[in-house]
This record gives sequence, structure tokens and C-alpha cells, in this order.
Amino acid sequence: MRRHTSKRYFFVFRKMFLRTYHPSFTSTNISDIGSSLQIFSVMTAFTSIISLLFVDSLVRTKEASFWIAFFRISSLAICFFVYLFGKKRVKLYQKHIYGMTSLVLIGLILLYIPMMVYDKPNHAYYLFGSAIVIASASILLWIEPFRILLLSILYISVFIPLHLNFSRIQGFDRFVFYQDVLIVSFLLAFGFVANLLINYWRFEEYRVKARLRITVGKLLRINQKIEDLSRVDSMTELFNRRHLLEQFDLYKKRSNREGFIIGLVILDLDRLKAINDKYGHKQGDLAIQAFAKTVKSRTRITDIAARIGGDEFCLLVSPIDKEGLQVLAESIREKLERLQIPIHNQPGESLTLTVSIGATLFRAEDDPSFDELYHKIDTALYTSKNEGRNRITLIES
Repeated sequence: MRRHTSKRYFFVFRKMFLRTYHPSFTSTNISDIGSSLQIFSVMTAFTSIISLLFVDSLVRTKEASFWIAFFRISSLAICFFVYLFGKKRVKLYQKHIYGMTSLVLIGLILLYIPMMVYDKPNHAYYLFGSAIVIASASILLWIEPFRILLLSILYISVFIPLHLNFSRIQGFDRFVFYQDVLIVSFLLAFGFVANLLINYWRFEEYRVKARLRITVGKLLRINQKIEDLSRVDSMTELFNRRHLLEQFDLYKKRSNREGFIIGLVILDLDRLKAINDKYGHKQGDLAIQAFAKTVKSRTRITDIAARIGGDEFCLLVSPIDKEGLQVLAESIREKLERLQIPIHNQPGESLTLTVSIGATLFRAEDDPSFDELYHKIDTALYTSKNEGRNRITLIES
């Protein structure tokens, strides 16, 4: 159990720390990513305005004030464009969202270098300000931990030597310098750990949602399969009576709308009981399955072929006319009559089977019920049986 848990944590760490986000993860969270960009740009712009009005007013020379104001306005311009990108979701930006976000963040950080140069007495302020930008970006922006780590290393390698150089110019105080480095290191470490934890939670939420989608998809497929099975006869793979009755009402509605004629056919196998008594019920089942295949081979995709009980079957066909219904019924009767059905316990031997058929045509405007038509056709079916079986009786509507 512990080994499995450690593997899982290592997988999560490797996925979130050493790899970029998966495209599906980005597309799923694109709305939140855009919102975080807007929040970050507004907060950064607000701090730049405050610094421009209050902190940067302490700059001593006009030249330094001009250039610091210029770089502050540049950072405001960057924030403005980032806000637009986050709001409009420009396709190019979405495609390279993490790379471009990293470049924007690096650009904002690098603007602090010339400000440190032009305002040497307040260089510690720019050092802390740039570290706070990285820490806030680590928390607010959707950036992978390894990018934050690389940015932090780049920051330390550039800003700490600059801070050391300016500290020596102003009069080096080792205690103050190490205190500044400690504060900056704490801000960067805090931002990195927060980024790592936030991305872990984001990844866990993504995985849970992904598993949920997969589970829901499986359940939907299972439910559909159960629904299909509830409408299909397991022995013959034809539809059952329930599905036939549902389709009967739908066919009437479509017929009433489009004005075509519907045909209803009942087919009953002849002397199936004798086959069961002589060869066993397994042979009777084989005979029923052979007949079902014959019916399937003679019906269209739009027709409904159903087993409504025992050796009795029903066809619901449309659009069709009297001649077409007669041809369909006759083709089924002839094919079954010629069919040789192997006997399961007597290799090389076979038997033949015949079917009696009753059929009728009707229009939807007559609004007949299934039971009414069934009773009418059942009379025709018994006429076929009484006249010697293996024949068709068509009743006019």
C-alpha cells in the first residue's frame, strides 16, 4: 500500500513539476487561466501606479525620475496588453499561453534592473518589489513549477549581485545585506511552494474530473447497452414486443405526417412443436434462429422485425403497398421453405420448416390500435393454418 502511494505521489510530482501542462488540461481550464491573467495584470498595474505616484517621487534627479517613470509606464503597458489577452483569449496567446506568460513575467522583472540602476539609494525596494512580483505570479498565474524554479534561479543570479554591488556603493552593511537576501529567498521559496501545492490541487481536480467523465461515459454506454438489451430478444437478436409497440405508435405518427401506408405482418412457424417433440427443444431453438435470420435477410433497415412470443413473429413495414407487402411475405415464405436446417445430434441430416403468414395494410388516419390489428391479422393467420399452412392471407383494411 505504501509503495503504491509513493508511486502515485512520484507520478504526480513528475507530471506537475517536470512536465508542461497537457493540452486537454489547458483547454479544460482556459477560462480560469484567462481570469488569473486579468487579476494579475490589474494587481501589478495598481502597484506600479502607487509606486509611480508615491515611492518613485523620492528619486533625487530629474533624469532618473524620467527613466523610472518611463519604465513604470512600460510595465503598465505590458499589464494592459496582458489584461486584453486574458479577456479576449487571442488564439495565438492560447496556443502558447505558458511560454508567453513566462516571457511577460520575465519582461516585468527585467524592468526593475534599470530602475535599480537609476535609483541606487532605493535599490532594496526594487529588489523586494521584483521578488513580490514573482511570488504573486507563482500563486495567481497558471505556470508550471519548473518554470517558476528557473525564473527564481535566474532572478537570484541577476538581482543579488546587483544588490550587492549597489550596497557596496552606498556603504556595505553585511547584516542588512544578508537580511535582504533572506527576505527575498523567503518570498521566492514561498511562491515556489505555493505554486507546487496549487498545481498539485489543480492536477488532482483535473484527474478527478477526467475520471468522472470516463466513469459517466462508461455508465452511459452500459445504460445504453442495457436499454438495447431490454428491446432485443436474446435468442433471435430480433426486437421484442415492447420495442414493437413503441415503434408502432411512432410509425403511425410519421405515417400521419408523411401520408404513407403501413404494413403489419404476423408469421407463425408450422409444426414447431413436432420438431421439439422429435428432436428436442435445442433443435426447436435452432429452427427459430434460422427463421429469424431468414426474416432479417428479407427486411429493410427501416422495417421492424420482432419476436412476440414462442414461434410467433411480427413485421412492421413502411412505406409499402399491397403488391410490395405480398412480395415481402412471399419471399420470406419461399426462402424458409427451401432452407435446410441441420439437425444438431444427427450430423449430415437436416430438416425443413414452413411458416404461415397473415398480413394487412392500414393508414394512420384510421388510428387503429395494435390489439385491433393483431386480432384482425390473427384471424388471417388461422385462415392460412386451416387451409393447409405454408401460405399467406392478406386482409384488406
